[in-house]
Amino acid sequence: MTPNECLSYWLIEELVAQGITQFCISPGSRSTPLTVAAARHPQANTRIFLDERAAAYFAIGWARATDQAAALICTSGTAGANYYPAIIEASVEHLPLLAITADRPPELQQTGANQTVDQNRLFGSHTRWFYDPGCPDQTLQESTFKSWAAQAVLRSAYPDPGPVHLNIPFREPFLADKEPSLPKETLPNFQLGIPRQKLAMEDLQVLRQILKADRGLVTLGELPIRAQSSVGNFLKKLNWPVFADTTSGFRFGNLTQRIDLADQLLLQDHWRKTEPEVWIHLGNQFVSKRWLQWWQDCNSTRKIVITNHPERQIPSQRSHWRLQMDWEALDEILSSTEANLSRTQWLEQWKLGSQALEEQAAQWWDKTERFGEVSIVRELVRQIPTEHALFVGNSLPIREVDMLSANRNIPLRVAANRGASGIDGQIATACGWAMGHRQPTTILLGDLSAMHDLNSLLLIRESQVPMTLIILNNDGGGIFSMLPISNQKDVFEGFFGTPHGCEFLKVAAMFDLPYFQPKNLKQLQKSFQEAWHSDKSSLIEVKTDREQIAAQLMAWQDHVKNHS
Repeated sequence: MTPNECLSYWLIEELVAQGITQFCISPGSRSTPLTVAAARHPQANTRIFLDERAAAYFAIGWARATDQAAALICTSGTAGANYYPAIIEASVEHLPLLAITADRPPELQQTGANQTVDQNRLFGSHTRWFYDPGCPDQTLQESTFKSWAAQAVLRSAYPDPGPVHLNIPFREPFLADKEPSLPKETLPNFQLGIPRQKLAMEDLQVLRQILKADRGLVTLGELPIRAQSSVGNFLKKLNWPVFADTTSGFRFGNLTQRIDLADQLLLQDHWRKTEPEVWIHLGNQFVSKRWLQWWQDCNSTRKIVITNHPERQIPSQRSHWRLQMDWEALDEILSSTEANLSRTQWLEQWKLGSQALEEQAAQWWDKTERFGEVSIVRELVRQIPTEHALFVGNSLPIREVDMLSANRNIPLRVAANRGASGIDGQIATACGWAMGHRQPTTILLGDLSAMHDLNSLLLIRESQVPMTLIILNNDGGGIFSMLPISNQKDVFEGFFGTPHGCEFLKVAAMFDLPYFQPKNLKQLQKSFQEAWHSDKSSLIEVKTDREQIAAQLMAWQDHVKNHS
């Protein structure tokens, strides 16, 4: 074997031994040794991506579904730069990811050589670790390269999960002329032990004392899959009202303490003035701006943020105590159910308020003549089968789901890219997420998000699990109609509304996807059922009106404010 082949073989072997089994490969010449090593490894699952950006977002979805990093492999030049948006998203969302970029050797750097750029620390502060071993040569040692491969996996997972960048320059020839003979004896793989973070006993005692308060509240931001069990047990024992973000894993299901329309309740003066004694926030940031404003306004409330990483998560920075621990450590905080009459009454007040508001919402939105984005979202959440998962795009769709989703007591797995909240890579992320958890997945996107990632429809067509893409086509950026800039008529439509005049019928045909375009609530219900029961991937386009959406939402909010 050549030095190029040895390094690549040892790297892939060690990554697989450390649990990295998904390899997202984009075509290229300089990365040949890495691609061949992954392709020939019997336990490496390889997938080819024509677009490096889509590959990286697919890896984000995979990590969110499995809590495991996927490995990206690409050639030199601008190929790796296409990973950048997803690298940022993985960093902000604390998702493990391995980016392996092939590079040109030092003698070709800064010479004008083709496909050669400075890839040293290409992703800046957004990676947890960067390593460049230099060009492989005859001095290679197996232990050295397996050691840094294991280190890459460790640094992607601990102490703060996130992306790692390995940059490997290769000289030609990339491979031997004949098929290589693999080493007969190799060193054993490295054993990685990841420490667990628990609270110090003095902190634990203080926290337990604080949690004896009767009028407490819990908000849940995005939480990883591994946190669900411990967080669920913690919430049941605490028996406080729970405001669950769409991405938390608790927005839908049978959690009895959940306040379903919490965001909308805070439109009313009565609830905004009802301050809890203690407020605990678990996980990453949340979608609702009203929660954040209320967090800032509750001056007498004791506020505690608990995460499994060291970064600040509340933009207002108004927390009294920030705790870092592994989610499993929540099991040690409360030993038994904290139940008393006063606490139960406090919870019931919030539940009754939420129930009353949901009755108003049903009367307001669930009508045939009010067919629009909110009624579409409510119908989707109501109908989506239990065995399906839901990926929600940014901008207006995630807010519509978060604010006004119909009350659903059946669990529903939901995900979104809420780290940097971009509209790029949404379809690719959803595909990686679906492949990771192996559930049929429905994707709810706006038209601009869909257009931003059209080439990833190829992933939907080739998906091993059925995917249903629902595009809310309001001919532009619907969320801008909700902002003050919409009053500036001379610049709004061309620079913010950004109409495109496109439909997605021919796009569906190009990728051989069954296509539906329902025009009313009855047709929508029929389209949902046909798409979900066909066991095939499909595209549903619903045309909506931007100005109508804004007018309906503003009218609803005025109604809620005046009927407290």
